[in-house]
Amino acid sequence: MVDPAAPVPSLPPSAPLIDRARVATLQFSQKLPNFICQEFMARFSQQGRGEKVPQDIVSAEIIYEDGKETYRNVKINNRPTNKQLNEIDGAWSTGEFASALLDLFDPLSRARFSSARASTIAGLSAQVYDYQVEAPNSNWRLQIGSQSVTPAYTGSIWVDPNTARVLRFERQARNIPSDFPIDTVESAIDYSFVMIEGKSFLLPVHAESLGCQRGSSFCTHNVIDFRNYREFKGSGRIIP
Repeated sequence: MVDPAAPVPSLPPSAPLIDRARVATLQFSQKLPNFICQEFMARFSQQGRGEKVPQDIVSAEIIYEDGKETYRNVKINNRPTNKQLNEIDGAWSTGEFASALLDLFDPLSRARFSSARASTIAGLSAQVYDYQVEAPNSNWRLQIGSQSVTPAYTGSIWVDPNTARVLRFERQARNIPSDFPIDTVESAIDYSFVMIEGKSFLLPVHAESLGCQRGSSFCTHNVIDFRNYREFKGSGRIIP
């Protein structure tokens, strides 16, 4: 794992964009302030890639403090529950803020990146890199009940060539062990600039995840939005 407190060397503008993106991601994790935001996760079921059928909406406050994410005030359909996010039934996900990208850019992941191709996203020019991470080097942990695996994964990232910041991150699990209950897992995160205490930070604003049961066409599809970012002060009282 990358040490988030370790000094991050700067690279010249002439350095390859993917190398500058790695440095920008590490610097981002060090400069990110402690904050709180609201997560709204609309959960759907669907048959294969068919029409989504609404199931419920899980909401929570996310506290990002000193590089770690915690969740509180979990609600299901706006009704409070005494369960933690990882205790509720059904599919859920965490790690959208820094850990997913840090894991990808960790040298220990030995991620292999393809040559870049030009694209656009949200009206911005971007360079897209496809990548692969083998299972022995993966930190992406999938869990169903008491079972967990860390599969190989592939995907793509969209990088702003001016700032070297990642604008979108997609990944798909590969070669999930045959005794694991799901055989398809995909996720995507979109980033945009948000204001916290008068400063602009590139943070997740939208994410989606898909998981499909092994030997079945039944899938769960979560659509997640992050709203109302603000500074978190641990010694103060946060008013919703």
